[in-house]
Amino acid sequence: MPRHKEFSESELLQTAVLLFWEKGYCDSSVDELIKRSGVAKYGIYATFGSKRALFKAVLKQYAEDRKKDIQKPLRQQQAALPEIVAFFSSLPAKLTKKDFQYGCLMANTGMELGLRDDEFSRMVKTFFEQTTEVMKACLDRAVELKQIDPQVDTEILARFLVNEFRTLLMLSSSGHKKRELKLQMETALTLLPLT
Repeated sequence: MPRHKEFSESELLQTAVLLFWEKGYCDSSVDELIKRSGVAKYGIYATFGSKRALFKAVLKQYAEDRKKDIQKPLRQQQAALPEIVAFFSSLPAKLTKKDFQYGCLMANTGMELGLRDDEFSRMVKTFFEQTTEVMKACLDRAVELKQIDPQVDTEILARFLVNEFRTLLMLSSSGHKKRELKLQMETALTLLPLT
C-alpha cells in the first residue's frame, strides 16, 4: 500500500529555503532538514527525489518570495522613479532584520557554486536578469514621465542599479550596519540622472 503524505509540501519547502539560506548548498544536509521539519527522509525523497532537485525547488521558491516582498515596489504595475527610490530606501532596514541576516540566497549561491555548477549558475543569473528587466521597465516609465533624463541608457543604468542591489545584499551578509548600507544606497541614488 502506498504511503500518504502527512506534511505540507509548502511548509517543508520554506523550511528548506531557510536551511540552505543559512548554510549554503554544500553545508546543508537532508538529515538537518529532517530535524528541522520533522518530515521523514522517505517523504523528502518521495517529494523531491534528491538534494539537488530539492535545492532547485528552493531557488525557485526563493525567487517567487522575493518578488512578493523585497522587490514589491518595483513590481507594481506603473512603477517608475518613486518606486525605485522606495525600493532602495527600504533596503537598509530590511536587510539588517533577522529575516535577511544571511544576505541573499541567490547571491550566496552564485558565490558558492557559480564557477562549479552551470545549472545553478544559470538560475542565479536568470534571477538577477529578471530583476534587471523589471528595473529597466521602471526606468523606461520614469523617462516617459519625464522623471529622469531621456538621454539615459536605461539598460546600462538598470544593470548598475541591480549591481548596487547585489552589493547591498553582500554587505548586509558581511555584517555591515544599517548606516553603512544607507550610505551605499544614497551614493548609488545620486547617480540617477534626474530632470
